[in-house]
Amino acid sequence: MSTPTNLLDRIESEFSQMTRGGRVIIILGGVLLLLLLWFEFLSPISTSWSDSANTIAAQVDRVNRATAQAAAQRSNVIAFGPIAAPTKRSDESQDMLETVNTLMAEFNIRNYEFNESSNAVKVSSTALPGIERIKATLRFSSDVEKAIEVMGALESSSSIEAINAARVSKGQSERELDIELTLEAWVRGSRR
Repeated sequence: MSTPTNLLDRIESEFSQMTRGGRVIIILGGVLLLLLLWFEFLSPISTSWSDSANTIAAQVDRVNRATAQAAAQRSNVIAFGPIAAPTKRSDESQDMLETVNTLMAEFNIRNYEFNESSNAVKVSSTALPGIERIKATLRFSSDVEKAIEVMGALESSSSIEAINAARVSKGQSERELDIELTLEAWVRGSRR
């Protein structure tokens, strides 16, 4: 029996007696064997580890985004107060009309025109599912001071979310303005 040292000496002796081309073939065969072992056994393991790491990184990113979103929502609730869900379209339309009628009577404006848009603008389903926006146009004429007070009262009203657009032009008299406001409110959409 030969010992491992004798075997290594014998292999080294055989290798050194080979031609240069034979040695190159043996070396390339060894490299090819290592590559086959790598791709057969080690590459799938490293790929699964990489996939697991990517999954964990995606989960960490999702948790970080949720944490940041929760913090932003918390700060919005602190800044703006609790948020009430929008009412039904008919209730909100009636509230908007009653608010406008009350304010116009309060400021003694008799000639005004109030038209609600017939179609609700749907909000993207990913942003606010089931929520629609209704718009109404209010036209009236008044002096400058009263017009500013009316716009302020409308803006601070709880039944009107925003004055989306305001158009002011010179009225019939020198101190009078013709005002056109686009009012906006949010409502729960109809389910189909």
